[in-house]
Amino acid sequence: MKGIVLSLGIPRGRRLHLPDLRLLLRRHGVVLLFAALLLTGLVLGAACARRADAQTLRSLDFLFTTNLDARLSQGTFGTFCACFASDFIFLFSAYLLGTAAWGIPFLLALVCFKGFGTGVTAGYLCLTHGVSGAGFYLLVLLPGTFLFCSVLIRFCADSFGFSRRMFRLSLSRQSPALSLREELLRFSARFLTALCVTFAASLLDALLWTLFAGTFHF
Repeated sequence: MKGIVLSLGIPRGRRLHLPDLRLLLRRHGVVLLFAALLLTGLVLGAACARRADAQTLRSLDFLFTTNLDARLSQGTFGTFCACFASDFIFLFSAYLLGTAAWGIPFLLALVCFKGFGTGVTAGYLCLTHGVSGAGFYLLVLLPGTFLFCSVLIRFCADSFGFSRRMFRLSLSRQSPALSLREELLRFSARFLTALCVTFAASLLDALLWTLFAGTFHF
């Protein structure tokens, strides 16, 4: 707890007063918004997992891990490709929406949908396979999912800011103070950084699937 207080820039011995809270929201409000949307989607997905049928789970498997039989039959490389393709779709969608002046509402929906699919996966495993399914999710799926969701939230916050900038430029008659090309290059550099982390998350997924997935019998 002490480390959290220090990382937020709050001196020791002080309580979090209203001005501190406003400063925190001003600096990290967009990140907190996307984190809240992801958690909301997670809860909704877990609640809907009980009513999801086999056809629904198969249709979601390209974006989320909802078809264990198909995933377990793949090798290490196939697992990596499946995980990376799924994560890349979300990350690249966030990049494209960030370059659009109208992208903010869709960015919010994108993160909520990612949370929903993650919740469906977790809820399905726990409801269908009980303790074994929960252990499988915590040991095999959660580490890579947590890493990717963290970088997705951070990058969506960057996309939110760039999309807001594009929206303001579309309404303004004045020339931008900074070159739009320079801003786009900076935004693209952040995308490449997020893509590298996504690559690492997919490698982690593939490694955990290879090492531990065979120990669970469904």
